[in-house]
Amino acid sequence: NMKIPKEWKDITIEQFQELHTIQNAEHEFFLDKEIAILSVLTQMDSKELEAIPKADLVRLSTVTNFINKPLSERLHNHFRIGRRLFKVRLKAEQISAEQFILLNRYTESNDNTIENLHYIMAVLTNEVGWFGLKKFDVDFEGKAKLFKEKLSIEHAFAPSVFFFEVYKSWLKVSETYLLKEAKKVKVRAEMELSKMKQPQ
Repeated sequence: NMKIPKEWKDITIEQFQELHTIQNAEHEFFLDKEIAILSVLTQMDSKELEAIPKADLVRLSTVTNFINKPLSERLHNHFRIGRRLFKVRLKAEQISAEQFILLNRYTESNDNTIENLHYIMAVLTNEVGWFGLKKFDVDFEGKAKLFKEKLSIEHAFAPSVFFFEVYKSWLKVSETYLLKEAKKVKVRAEMELSKMKQPQ
């Protein structure tokens, strides 16, 4: 009995990434693309799908037609995965230089932004613990993996879109902030050097 997703909230980040790859790939026949998409959505092997009667394939395609509709851009500030609660941080002043540098790395090109979506979400979220918010990088890889496999794309899409909207203005703000930081480091280094050069 296969579990068929009927709306975007049933799709994980990982499935979304796979769908994105399929949408951008070259397919000789339309049916090949359709089967590749259905394989991602139903978790069935493409060989199994090819053996299904054509009428059933058409029915499956109709059920999963929601993937041609735009994703909701409604922002969720919190979400749960199992018993774990996560808070999404989207204000520029809540983002540290360290997070900003990571976000820069994960969004270097349009191509790798989707494939890094789980990492982008891992940077933009803090887990809510017993004693308040945990630092974003607590078990960072584990959190990114959890998001990839379990987080609905609906929870990930809006924050990422929102993040990209404000990203450009952040760049200007943060660039000046990071430049100031860099200058401070440079000045300190130069002072240390000049001290070392002074005759004892």
